[in-house]
Amino acid sequence: VWVESTQAAKAPPQATPPTSGSGAAGPVDSAESRLWGTVRAVRDGTNLVVATPELTQYDVRLLGVELPEPPRPEGNGTPASPGQPFGPQAAAYVRDLLVDKQVRLDVYGKDRSGRALAVVWLGDIDVNLTLVKEGLAWVSPSLTIPKVRIGLEVAERQAQVGKYGLWALPDPEPPWQFRRRYRLPGG
Repeated sequence: VWVESTQAAKAPPQATPPTSGSGAAGPVDSAESRLWGTVRAVRDGTNLVVATPELTQYDVRLLGVELPEPPRPEGNGTPASPGQPFGPQAAAYVRDLLVDKQVRLDVYGKDRSGRALAVVWLGDIDVNLTLVKEGLAWVSPSLTIPKVRIGLEVAERQAQVGKYGLWALPDPEPPWQFRRRYRLPGG
């Protein structure tokens, strides 16, 4: 596995579960490790499958960003929902940008589902930041890593002022409020 760590080479970090799906465990401010690999799938806009050169697969969650909810069919006890504006477009943007591309992951721990929480880099492009800057994602309120949060908040404010993407809507509803209103499980 191609792994580079701020301490020493190690496998993806084992962290205690965070309090939310988009935050990170503990007060970690710098990436615990860096991984390189190829994005094999985008399950939804924020959940990726990344394979290393040795073909180890990692489930990855984009750290600190929440995309608008896509439409959901009824099933498994979950009610149907119409989805939010920009939900399908945001997920398609991530898919088109990343599938079959080589990426670097700055990993900041794991979420409750065991997915690596990461800032994803496509060359010099910070994908998490780009999604917020383009108005295709909100900054997660549960993000506790100042190094990541500050840049995302600046990008979100710029998108709001410029009325990019979802910020062109009269009153965009954050996905966590949308999920609560429709009683949908979290991302």
